[in-house]
Amino acid sequence: MLTADHLADLGDLTALRERALQNLRAVRVDRHERVKDRSGARFDVLMGDSYFVASLALVLDEVVRRYGKDAPTPDGILVALPHRHQLAFHVIRDSDLVPSLNLMARFAAAGHEESPGALSPAVFWWHDGDFAQVATADGASEYLKLTEEGVALMARVVGG
Repeated sequence: MLTADHLADLGDLTALRERALQNLRAVRVDRHERVKDRSGARFDVLMGDSYFVASLALVLDEVVRRYGKDAPTPDGILVALPHRHQLAFHVIRDSDLVPSLNLMARFAAAGHEESPGALSPAVFWWHDGDFAQVATADGASEYLKLTEEGVALMARVVGG
């Protein structure tokens, strides 16, 4: 891990951050799939050999514009980072939030459990550049556990 002292020896921090973001934007995505099912759930999955595919979440709004059919909305984006080689996202629309969140949570839990470089079994909500964990799935059942932020998101988008 690079500490602030190590970074200071490398030059201007603003310039270093911009260079790091440029490098991140250049990460190769080998496959892009759209997952859909009969419930109305849908989300996009980016995969690649690079260890940094999941790190694309740091430029999520750009990723969604590049790979998604939908532009980010005021309600934000669901994102899952099961392991370092995968990033899943769903632009929130009121009609498909519930089924998409359910399927993404099961997807994240399975990918986290089965893959090297595991990151998180959770689904997060990206809104105005910030992330909040909203849900996890119990791998043994269809049970979805919402966080307080997840409950608030559901109330905001689909009603109380």
